Amino acid sequence: MSIIHPSQTQNYIWENRWIAVAKSQFWQILFLAIGTGSTIIYPHAPLVAFGTIAGTTLNRKRAILLGLIVWLVNQLYGFLIRDYPRSLDAFAWGLIMGVGIILVTGFASIRPGFSRQQGFGHVLWIILAAIFGFVLYESLILLAFPVLTDGHSMGWNILQKLFVKNMIWTAGLGICHGLVLRLTTQFSAQQSS
Repeated sequence: MSIIHPSQTQNYIWENRWIAVAKSQFWQILFLAIGTGSTIIYPHAPLVAFGTIAGTTLNRKRAILLGLIVWLVNQLYGFLIRDYPRSLDAFAWGLIMGVGIILVTGFASIRPGFSRQQGFGHVLWIILAAIFGFVLYESLILLAFPVLTDGHSMGWNILQKLFVKNMIWTAGLGICHGLVLRLTTQFSAQQSS
């Protein structure tokens, strides 16, 4: 006879809650609404934050799809509303940003074992994935930068501002996901009683 430790039960409950939210249309629609709305606030959406949260809160396929939708809306808004230049350089930058969000999302969706067990591990993975995702994304940008400078400069002060912006957005999106997890748990408890 095997004895189930209370922590194993908690881990099982945590993972089931995560799966329920990951499959819920509510979280996906909320994520897309925030992601597309961010395009109105910033000319360049915090794609690292959206890739990180998509990868840590959804299954890989869905995460990449929703990340790409956020990127595509950002690009369409930029070229059609914000009047981005329709140049080869501008389209190349957009493509590089699209590849960047795919890489960040794919990395974040690894979800190592410790992130699947409890809320603390999940939050820790979000932090680690956001930091590594930022390095990955900006490394891709820096590789293309010498070829596609287009009159822009990139210094530590700009990278620092981008890092802070992406971490703030990651925290905000993570809090939204946590609230959806909590509401889902409360709703499930009410349904079962």
